[in-house]
Amino acid sequence: MSHVEEATRSQELAWQAFRDADLHGARGHLEAAFRHWRAAREPRHAARIAATLADVHGTFLGNPAAGQGWVHRGRRQLEPVGRCVELGYLELAITACELTDIERLLTAADAALELAIEFGDPDLEVRALADSGYGLVLHGRLTEGFARLDEAMAALSTGELADVSLAATSYCAILTAYDRAGDAARAEELQRIVTALPPERRPRVLYAHCRLAYGSVLCTVGRWPEGETAMRDVLDEPGATPGQRHDAATRLAELRLLQGKFAEAAELLAAARSRPSAAEPLARLHLATGRPDLAVGLLRREVDAVPGDRMRTGALLGLLVEAAVVQQALDEARAAAARLTELTALTDDQILRAEAALAVGRVAVAEGDPAALTYFRAALEHLGGERPVRSAAVCLEVAQVLADAGDTAAAVVEAQDALAVFDRVGARLCSDRAAALLRTLGTPTRAAGRSPDAVLPHLTAREREVLELLRSGLTNAEIGARLFISAKTAEHHVGRLLAKLGVRSRAEAAAFAAAHLGRT
Repeated sequence: MSHVEEATRSQELAWQAFRDADLHGARGHLEAAFRHWRAAREPRHAARIAATLADVHGTFLGNPAAGQGWVHRGRRQLEPVGRCVELGYLELAITACELTDIERLLTAADAALELAIEFGDPDLEVRALADSGYGLVLHGRLTEGFARLDEAMAALSTGELADVSLAATSYCAILTAYDRAGDAARAEELQRIVTALPPERRPRVLYAHCRLAYGSVLCTVGRWPEGETAMRDVLDEPGATPGQRHDAATRLAELRLLQGKFAEAAELLAAARSRPSAAEPLARLHLATGRPDLAVGLLRREVDAVPGDRMRTGALLGLLVEAAVVQQALDEARAAAARLTELTALTDDQILRAEAALAVGRVAVAEGDPAALTYFRAALEHLGGERPVRSAAVCLEVAQVLADAGDTAAAVVEAQDALAVFDRVGARLCSDRAAALLRTLGTPTRAAGRSPDAVLPHLTAREREVLELLRSGLTNAEIGARLFISAKTAEHHVGRLLAKLGVRSRAEAAAFAAAHLGRT
């Protein structure tokens, strides 16, 4: 068999291994393909394989140095060739969502797009559109970014890409952009498209990334039970990469913090501290456990660690303002709020503008400035109802300002609106804060649990089974045995059920069941 035939066969074996999530097997076959292409004196083919190996190492095996080594090795193969389309593949060798330098990504994607058009390579053109669209969204240039993402989606939906792995990485970039922008409608549409792909075009790694991004955006828009299920799917998926598992863990940790489950949040974050996505929940954990100094120190370090990612920089700056105000470091809070406001002038991202208005409002409250209310109202206008939990948090800030100004009736209305959202999604930490404010205003908060007429029609058949077994006092292990599911799955069902019922404990759920199940 010739070197060309051996190389071609090795590439086919590599794709089969990759599709089955055998990443080490894929790496071995790709290395063999690289050697055979070099022996066949086919530097351009060898460079393409080097680009794929860079992604396998840098994205999937968690070896970024080895990944960059393969990029350099690929470039060296092309030195005798000169300008060619393979240089574009090397520019985008690493999957976009694994990169933290967004400025560099945008430069690389533009260079790859130019090469794709010059040499007439539609596969590379779609990948460059997807990666540059992703980068533009994170850069805060949503209009430009979504235009490129929509163009890439149009090509992907026709199935015209010959390179299946390139299509998969393009889907990853698009999905992650939808997640970061909080665009649930687009994410759901793409989820349906990916799910409908035939198995040979849907590697298990793509499934894990799809669930990660889709679940994350569901959490953002307040659909926590569905989002949590998706995160757990990623954690349980054998084909998920370490980075995907860590990002799922940090997203789940954010939910646990809002649910007031600090120990579980800390456990989830312990293994994922090095991921950029862990900085915000880790800082929030420090804040929630009374260590604003640690939160400020962490955020000072992380705020410049993601160059060009204005979305993440904005979120970190907003949290830095919050932590600095708690620490009474008003000079630092003022400077961070000013920097965040300057950042919004470079973007068309309404969520970032909301964060800036909220930050300035928090500084105004700390300084006793009555204009704080104006800034909080502006934040709500920018949010526009797209992020209900975030909007409810701002409503709680408004309620506190109104209470401090002596406008009790208006404060109660705002706090009750916030409490309703927090109760609906199970944000126990925020619910407790809203309830505490209402108590200081002399207003009852809520009875234990929600109205049965509002809750029971929305329970699934499985949730009704779990509720019946809770009424009988069964443990998670016993529930699992009765329903032929694992104790861990039973625990997940119980947690979601408590959130839906609006109760704090299994005992309260059992009391709810005893009072209301018999009459349905």
